Amino acid sequence: MLATDSVSNLPGVGDKRAELLGNLGIATVRDLLFHFPREYQDRRDIAAIADIAEGDTVTIEAEVVKSRPVRLRRRLSLAEVTLRDASGEIRAVWFGQDYLARVLKPGARGFFTGTAGKWNGVALRNPDYELQTGDEDDLINSGCIVPVYRLTDGVSQRMLRRLVRTTLDMVEPLPETLPLTLRNAHAFPEPNAAIRQVHFPDEIETARAARSRFAYEELLGIQIGVLGLRAKRHREVKRNRHVIDGPRLRDLRASLPFPLTAGQQRAVDDILNDMGSHRPMVRLLQGDVGCGKTVVALHAIAAACDGGYQAALMAPTEILAEQHGINLRELLAPLGLDVAVLTGSTANARELRERIASGACDVVVGTHALIQEKTRFHNLGLVIIDEQHRFGVVQRSTLVDKGYEPELLHMTATPIPRTLAITVYGGMDISVIDELPPGRTPVKTRRITPAKVSDLYGYIRKQAAKGFQTYYVCPLVEESAAKQLTAVTKHFEELSEGPLEGLRTGLLHGRMASSEKDEVMHWFKRGEIDVLFSTTVIEVGIDCPNATTMVIEDAAQFGLTQLHQLRGRVGRGAEQSHCFLLGKPKTKDGMKRLEVLCASTSGFDIAEADLELRGPGEFQGLRQAGLSDLRVADLILDVRLLDAARRDAQAILEADPALSKPEHAHLAEAARAFERVYA
Repeated sequence: MLATDSVSNLPGVGDKRAELLGNLGIATVRDLLFHFPREYQDRRDIAAIADIAEGDTVTIEAEVVKSRPVRLRRRLSLAEVTLRDASGEIRAVWFGQDYLARVLKPGARGFFTGTAGKWNGVALRNPDYELQTGDEDDLINSGCIVPVYRLTDGVSQRMLRRLVRTTLDMVEPLPETLPLTLRNAHAFPEPNAAIRQVHFPDEIETARAARSRFAYEELLGIQIGVLGLRAKRHREVKRNRHVIDGPRLRDLRASLPFPLTAGQQRAVDDILNDMGSHRPMVRLLQGDVGCGKTVVALHAIAAACDGGYQAALMAPTEILAEQHGINLRELLAPLGLDVAVLTGSTANARELRERIASGACDVVVGTHALIQEKTRFHNLGLVIIDEQHRFGVVQRSTLVDKGYEPELLHMTATPIPRTLAITVYGGMDISVIDELPPGRTPVKTRRITPAKVSDLYGYIRKQAAKGFQTYYVCPLVEESAAKQLTAVTKHFEELSEGPLEGLRTGLLHGRMASSEKDEVMHWFKRGEIDVLFSTTVIEVGIDCPNATTMVIEDAAQFGLTQLHQLRGRVGRGAEQSHCFLLGKPKTKDGMKRLEVLCASTSGFDIAEADLELRGPGEFQGLRQAGLSDLRVADLILDVRLLDAARRDAQAILEADPALSKPEHAHLAEAARAFERVYA
């Protein structure tokens, strides 16, 4: 059997079971082999019930003596099961899972793994369990180190273990895909021994070593792709060089009402050096909310226009596009540059497109409308993608293709942890603005308990009396009984007619027409709204220095990076600003997110914490980058492997830039696969 064969070819796997396995991303035999265990249970060391003390984490082999569902107050319930081995008895309890009293019937035998706590004495609390069946499958489920896999409905641990063991015995040997020099240098096992040890290890340590081999291989392939694409871009020669000391750029510098920060100046120098060089610019400008990325981008725009080129800035929302349009016109119009805004709701879109195509518009700011086929440019020389992680690869490249070798500048206000930056964006040049402009006072953040909410309303009223404004963010537009989260429309009505009566309030959410959203946004910017009730639509797009208060309902429901983005809407003036977090977290991770936000104002520290809490597969922007599809590597746990893979990839490409040596054939394929996604 080949690794490329369908999993439906395995004994005992029909169409229905293949469909279930597909829910785990398992379509081929190779997919099954690379569905690695999430943990292991050492069932060689079975604890005696009589020896268990509170706090011990143990595995026992026991018989169910009796079981019963228990009803508690407030509609809560649990299953209580008495377990017995030769040394004694212990109770196991599963909170909120009273149905297990019907599953774990007296006489059943199995393994129970969990931590001993208190429930009318010492008891196993919510232990994992696996019943024995008395067949030969018990041999791979007991008396050994047992793999524990990620599951889906209809797929059990015993089923997966049996399938994996059968597959290992049937599949053709896996080819060696690592260069032998690297395998030996890192003392990695050969692939067939490694894949067996991953699933059915002799020792926990051998399983970890085997897994490291495949994680390293995965990361090496990515780094070969990243560095190869970077080298390819650096070898490219563009036909035109931009003017980086022209009159508009000089006038822009002279007209700025403030000096650039050191971080902004470094970024400007990086960008202008790129534009004045013979190779095309592909740069990521990364900086925290409020650090002044737009001012940096203005220098690139002025330089492009000095050379007779057009510049396009694409933003993910109409609100953000309109905001950019206002800011760019303010500073570029005095330089004689025409700035246009093109979105899906632009009233005179046809006439505006004609002006863009004729070259009458120097700078075009817009949303997805920029990449529509009917939008054509006269001489597009600079493409800027704001909040670039919100666009897919194809969308970004479509805009670039509308120009002739245009320079490409990505911008993001989402701080990216180092491990992700060198993995996801290592093919780009990266500029980081790591400081805020002078005069910005860090936002103070704290949680508000239900008992203090009335005081919060009083604080909002006092701020309004001083002429300052408040954002009030809720997670939903309409009430959700299932999630029991605060709905912005209902909250707007209740507070406007209650504790905040008399204040000028406004409502903003994604289901409103674009014209309505724009109108509300302009009212708020002009100071005609004291309290703006909104969903996360204001996460990016509204820049209002007069707003000093951010209130976030059900704050624990948001991701940590998103909370930081929301908080970044305030603190844009000299006045002390505050962010108040409402709602009681229902999970430990939810509580941790709020604690981190209250303790830190650094977007980079928060991004690191968010990565640890949520994992790389959920980190904002990685789905577009493809890294949520990592089968083995973990960008949190495998930092050392990532560094090693990057060093090895650099050495390989220096010695064999074309990856033409036979031992580099698999790496060449990895590079081609990476380039298909990123180029």
